[in-house]
Amino acid sequence: MRIAASMVTFNPSLDDLRGSVPALLGQVGALVVVDNGSENVERVAELVGRFDKVTLLRNGKNLGVATALNRAFEWASGAGFDWVLTLDDDSEIPDGMIDGYRRCLTKQTNGGTGVGIVCPLLRNRKDGTIFHSKRNEGECITSGSLTNVDAWRAIGGFDDWLFIDGVDFDFSRRLVRAGYPIVECTDVIMPHQIGESRTVNLGFKHPIAWNHAPFRWFYIERNALYIDVKLGTYSWPRSVSRLAQDMLIVLLFEREKGAKVGAMLRGWRAGKRKIRAMRAGRK
Repeated sequence: MRIAASMVTFNPSLDDLRGSVPALLGQVGALVVVDNGSENVERVAELVGRFDKVTLLRNGKNLGVATALNRAFEWASGAGFDWVLTLDDDSEIPDGMIDGYRRCLTKQTNGGTGVGIVCPLLRNRKDGTIFHSKRNEGECITSGSLTNVDAWRAIGGFDDWLFIDGVDFDFSRRLVRAGYPIVECTDVIMPHQIGESRTVNLGFKHPIAWNHAPFRWFYIERNALYIDVKLGTYSWPRSVSRLAQDMLIVLLFEREKGAKVGAMLRGWRAGKRKIRAMRAGRK
């Protein structure tokens, strides 16, 4: 079982890379870094160029997470790797991560060859709480996940149109539908933080205030509609309820309320336009 790691960079912290790159290279056969038009790409190139087994692919501009991930998997496939560990440019790499994944796969049928993704438990960097990267049987986040290259190829890779947000959930849902299960490996715990997120205590409920930037909310609302229609799970009442709940949390608990709500509504309208185009047979 040959394992490579991939990292998508966009104006990364060089200090983060100085920690993660050597930690990775002690565990995997190679690292491919796909840069999405970083302003500091030359400094990234200088840093990673000091290490053996690292390949830097430059997109020249921000082509989105999905396209960058597909480039990484294409490189890994061409280099003969069977699995790819996908990471953010600020990921912290725990000791023994790959050994833990290998042990987890050996417990699966046929040594895990039919598994789509192995994912870790996550530790919140802020308060140390442990949470799941696997949200349900069909969804897990990309960061820290070990993905089967054959499974990636079988379902046509990541959806480039999504650009960012929902890329991982769309991909993992399609994997599971194609018969490639997601396995959560409780032996591996990776430090992780999603932006400036925090849990809000309402007594009877504990919603998460994500504190995403406005542009992220555009893609979140746009892509949620598109993914549900594409996968046949779309429901008008549920989609309206989701938008309303997202807007309410932003209005009550987040900064930049006006900019974020405006971005949500623009994303919603863009998603509806995409749905109309899909139903009319256009891309």
